[in-house]
Amino acid sequence: RPCRASARPAANVHPKMACVTVRTLAGRVLAEVTPVPETVEALKCELEERLGTAPALQRLVPQGSAKVLDDADAISPEGGAFVLIVDETPMFTWDHAGNPDRDMLCIEGNHVRCPEIRSDFVNVLTCEPVRRGQHYFEFHMHFIGDEQWCGVMSDPKQAGRFTSGRRLHAWAYYAGRMRSGSPNIIDGQAALHALGHAVVPFKKLRPEGDVIGMLVDMTIGALAFDLNGELQGACAIKTETPLWVFTHVDTSRDHVELKKPSLQDAPPENLKALTGALLEISRGQSLCYRPFGGMHDESEGGSESEVGSESEVGSDSEMGSEVRGGSDAAHDSCGD
Repeated sequence: RPCRASARPAANVHPKMACVTVRTLAGRVLAEVTPVPETVEALKCELEERLGTAPALQRLVPQGSAKVLDDADAISPEGGAFVLIVDETPMFTWDHAGNPDRDMLCIEGNHVRCPEIRSDFVNVLTCEPVRRGQHYFEFHMHFIGDEQWCGVMSDPKQAGRFTSGRRLHAWAYYAGRMRSGSPNIIDGQAALHALGHAVVPFKKLRPEGDVIGMLVDMTIGALAFDLNGELQGACAIKTETPLWVFTHVDTSRDHVELKKPSLQDAPPENLKALTGALLEISRGQSLCYRPFGGMHDESEGGSESEVGSESEVGSDSEMGSEVRGGSDAAHDSCGD
């Protein structure tokens, strides 16, 4: 949530210029804050301004204590010393409270299931987005009933049941359709799906047991996907806004577990791929098209100029069986 005014008015500053000193566990001084903030929440906002660490990831402990302070706790006007612990758990915890269709979801920390699903799908996001730095995530696919998309998105309003997988404004590993042998990278074959394009084929997942790895670098603006440690591809991402990690569940048996290992656990090839030749998203096939002719209007996910030209979608000879491989119903719109 937005940070509010973080400090007492200057008139209320302690005569000896009291301050709050914030250190790491090792004792290194991170910040000295004057005037003294009134609450822990206000101090976290000040630390966000100085250090770039989101308040939701901050855990503040009084020096010499073991108690993590609550946001509403007051800070003495005389200041004091605190230890800052960065807890990234919200970055790999699925957001139940903020999902408009939470009544269909069963979320236990980093596990999401949907035994009560009553819609075609539900997009599920993490509690906190990726804002800066390099991060490695793993999607443990305990069960995929039909299709799955796993990746990052910039618009948290896509949470819930109203934005289908092929309409997502996102960068995602499309797992493929479990009961299909189609080579179509729009519907059937696994692929990189990004910003309305099916870009290149990826290795298709099995219904159970595979792990999608995702390395995100907000500094250089790139991400790389792997499957069970095998690099699949890397592409550019936008870094002007935070990116939420997401998954897309669409059957009552689906079960996805999200983990955040250390960067040292990321496959070396993923790290190399971020600074290599990135896949060009704009050259991919449009995810909105009609297989037997006709164009989509803007209400169906794009204008004719966006989805209809061969320069964007490719000619029949270029796309071959990839265009004709999926079901007619699925291809008649941008939906699942």
